[in-house]
Amino acid sequence: MRKGQIKMNKYLKTSLVLLSSIFVLAACGQNNSAQTTQAAQETTQANTKQSKLNPANNQQSQEKTADNQQTKEKATNNQQNKKKSNAQNSSNLPKDGEAVYKLEDNGNTTTLKYYFKDDIVYLQDAIYAFNPKEMGKSEEEIQKLLKKRHSIYDGVKGIESTIARKDGVYYHTLKIDYNNIDWKELHNRAPENFPNTNPPALKYSEAVPKLLKDGYVKQ
Repeated sequence: MRKGQIKMNKYLKTSLVLLSSIFVLAACGQNNSAQTTQAAQETTQANTKQSKLNPANNQQSQEKTADNQQTKEKATNNQQNKKKSNAQNSSNLPKDGEAVYKLEDNGNTTTLKYYFKDDIVYLQDAIYAFNPKEMGKSEEEIQKLLKKRHSIYDGVKGIESTIARKDGVYYHTLKIDYNNIDWKELHNRAPENFPNTNPPALKYSEAVPKLLKDGYVKQ
């Protein structure tokens, strides 16, 4: 798959994920953790087998294993510190208000505005801008992408979806009322991205660390 196509698919999935509940994101993290653990076990087994076949390399293997262990421990500590920092930042976030986050990446610009009360997001405005020239894509390709996105949301209760073009840039705007979303209809249209039952409420304090991790910047 070409790099440009990967980026386009990434932005399509981004809008879907942002509507999904946090437990979906957590599940993805658990899957990644399980895959990492399995890969580490397979690597250890392979190294053990190689040592038996080449006794002369045992010393080098042991030194390499020690280095790898130190690197792994350092990465684990960094990850724990990052989680701790995110938790601290989340605890300092306001419980009521509005906030805007923006992500720019090679012709794609995503602007998200959250409205929340008691830490619960009840409204969200999302604007996805696509610049075909900067993306290295034709207008026909962008139009096809936007048509697919629009078909998922158009006419769904609780969501307003509009497409516009200005100065050569395409815009997909979503206005989301979380209190009135028809999740069942969304599931019917995109079952791989949306649950067939109402998910837990989206918490602003849980959404922010995810946004920052993905490169969004608070405006």
